[in-house]
Amino acid sequence: MSRRRSFVSLGLLVLAVVGLSALTVVSRNPIHRGFYLGATRRPMHDAIAPAASPGSGARSVAASARRDTPAGDPARIEIHIGDRLGTTVPADGRTPGWSVKELTGHADVAIVRADGRVALSLRSDRSSVALYRSVVLDVAEYPILTWSWKVLRLPRAADVRDRARDDQAAQVYVVFPRWPSPMTTSDVIGYVWDTTAPVGTRIASPKAPNVRIIVVESGPERLGSWERYERNVAEDHASLFGQRPPRVGYVAVMTDSNDTRTDTEALVGRLAFLRSWGDYRSPPSPPRSERPGKAAALLDDPIRSRAPRGR
Repeated sequence: MSRRRSFVSLGLLVLAVVGLSALTVVSRNPIHRGFYLGATRRPMHDAIAPAASPGSGARSVAASARRDTPAGDPARIEIHIGDRLGTTVPADGRTPGWSVKELTGHADVAIVRADGRVALSLRSDRSSVALYRSVVLDVAEYPILTWSWKVLRLPRAADVRDRARDDQAAQVYVVFPRWPSPMTTSDVIGYVWDTTAPVGTRIASPKAPNVRIIVVESGPERLGSWERYERNVAEDHASLFGQRPPRVGYVAVMTDSNDTRTDTEALVGRLAFLRSWGDYRSPPSPPRSERPGKAAALLDDPIRSRAPRGR
């Protein structure tokens, strides 16, 4: 893989997720048009409008599927792993609800059942693949992003700080489209599990200057176990970009090993935006907080929750 191809790989993700769909989304989708441009919005089946408690000041929130916010629960916005799933989970590369972008090589993705839960299976063999979906919300109202993943294989000798070795088995991106030039001005935050860079590393991607990376996990110590994280995206955006964030437009997950010419394997589980710390729910187990300083709790067993580092 040439340095030039390595340099543009992550940039292609941003272009694919934001640039190629921006005009179509804004012009054809009244949810996005109303949310971003202030146009009158007609009622739609796909609109998400969490019930607001008195005095909460909650506004309607749009997402890509009706079930992305559970009815009657304004505390969180779920980003479902799969839409329209029947009793048999597809395992042949179909990912209902997600768009797939092959950046290098061929995609090896599927929705699977793993450890008693539905998850996205992501594999790369000297390749780079991203999955993304539309999720429109204001992080001033839903600042906390929570997700879980289980990494089985890391790209050997990879390091997010070196653009020639910039591969990670598991990555979650939050995309903040900026108009009227989303291809070059959108803000993107990436949370990654790196092979080498220490937890807490924060860098601007050398491949795409509008992408900022935070390393939330590193090395092989926790390979093979489910790990869950919570990040205050609003605070992360403020510290990384130094300005008030626009609305979120997309969430993406990614795996790549094209720079190191190795392979990766990871599972990505539940994702959700929360109003506040501890709004994560995992019935029938009672919810428990992950505030800093508290011992890690068992949530959504067998996921071993961890208090986020580098908040």
